[in-house]
Amino acid sequence: MTGLVSLPMYDLPGLRPFWDDWWRLMCRAMASEGVGGLDDVLSRFPDLMSHWRNPAMSLSQTCGYPYKLGLEQDWQVVATPVYAVDWCEGPNYRNLILVRKEDEAQSLTDLQGRRVAYNSRDSHSGYNSIRWMIAPLAAEGRFFGASIRSGSHLASIKALAAGEVDTCSVDCVTYALITKHKVVQTGALRVLAEGPAVPGLPFVVPRSMPEASVEAFREALILAVARPEIAALNRSLLVDGFANVPEAAYEAIALMASEAQEQNYPVLN
Repeated sequence: MTGLVSLPMYDLPGLRPFWDDWWRLMCRAMASEGVGGLDDVLSRFPDLMSHWRNPAMSLSQTCGYPYKLGLEQDWQVVATPVYAVDWCEGPNYRNLILVRKEDEAQSLTDLQGRRVAYNSRDSHSGYNSIRWMIAPLAAEGRFFGASIRSGSHLASIKALAAGEVDTCSVDCVTYALITKHKVVQTGALRVLAEGPAVPGLPFVVPRSMPEASVEAFREALILAVARPEIAALNRSLLVDGFANVPEAAYEAIALMASEAQEQNYPVLN
């Protein structure tokens, strides 16, 4: 039986065929490097948290925030992708706070009392990082006039473009992919502020995997993604390799959550 594989983090509408082809080639290349037993067809599930608890899963990608909220008990970081995105720094990425181009806001302070959309409370780029950025500006635990859960970065961007909210915070890689592939039009939006760079969304394998196997898995990922037959898909998906990021580096994400709470701003509102 082959182990299940999922790559849900950047699986945007219109990009699924790219990810399917990318993983099929990656799986084949990894097998040639001695790491086999993986399903070459990506699995997709409606509930992310439930699927990360599925014992049949052998490889996935997650956000650093839910990883620190508990997924690290069952999963371990094997490698962190590097993306060819201007806002990234090697394997580190950041959130972007967006507004419409005609909005007069010049700084985060100008968003006070406005409407914000976020994808989910367990998202670093959509929730944790903007909460940390706003915490010093909040008064008695409040800053925004309304806080609306959208369900996804894409939905937050759509809501902003439609005028349903005044701002949102999104993953810079998601925003770059949406813009590159015109998943939705982003020409009427602009970046108001950039969040701090933190380790990007890691590829993870089961915590039960022995250290030697994890090292072999990491090496196979690094070698496979550099294969010439994958280059065109890498460019389409903005993939620029993998890096060996220590798990301890993800503590920076948990620290941001703690610092926001210490400033009496535990909830984005």
